[in-house]
Amino acid sequence: MEPVDRSQVGRIYSGRPQQHNFQTPPNRGEENPQEGFRKGGPRSSLSPLILGIDPGLAGTGFALLSGPGTVLSSNTVVTSPGPDGARLLAITRHLRALLAENPPGEASLEELFMGRNATSAIGVAQARGAILMVLEECGIPVFEYKPSQVKIVLTGYGKADKQQIARMLAAQVKLPEGKLDVHALDAIAIAVCHARSRQFTRAAVR
Repeated sequence: MEPVDRSQVGRIYSGRPQQHNFQTPPNRGEENPQEGFRKGGPRSSLSPLILGIDPGLAGTGFALLSGPGTVLSSNTVVTSPGPDGARLLAITRHLRALLAENPPGEASLEELFMGRNATSAIGVAQARGAILMVLEECGIPVFEYKPSQVKIVLTGYGKADKQQIARMLAAQVKLPEGKLDVHALDAIAIAVCHARSRQFTRAAVR
C-alpha cells in the first residue's frame, strides 16, 4: 500500500467527533414575527412599491401598492386547462412584464396552506415555485405571511372569511375601478398586510 500524502488530504479523521460550525446557508431566509418570513434575495431596493401575489395554477392574482392605502393596479392571470408547463409559462411571462414596467421594492405572498383539496394545493405549489424563481432571479425580496396573520392585520380577527376581508379592504383601501375577482382581492390583501407590517416594524424601531 502506498503511503498517504497528508498534505493532500489535510487532517485524517481519527474516529473522534469532528468539530463542525454550522452556519445558515445564503438566501435561506430570515424570520421576524412582525414581518412574516423573509425568503432569499437582496435587501429591499429604493422602490416604495409592494407587489402582492395570490398564486394559483388556474388563476394568479397580482396587486401593486404604492402605500398601505393606495392600489396602483390589480389583475388576475387566468390560464386555460392544458399542460401545466404552458400555464406556468403564462403566469411567469406576465410577472416578468409587470416587474419590468413597475419594479417593486418587495413582494409578499401567503405561506402555502395545505387544505382539504390536495389537487388545488398542488397547483398552488407549482405556481408559487415558478413565481418565487422569477422573483429570486430578478432580485426582489419576498416576504411570506400566514393566512391568519393577513386576517388579523386587516380585520383584527384571525378567522375572518373572504367577505369580511373584502368589506374591510373596500372601507380602508382605495381600490381600482371595476370588478375584482377573489384572486385580485387576495393579492391586494397580502400586499396591504405587508405594507402595514412594515409600518409597525419601523415605528417600533424608532
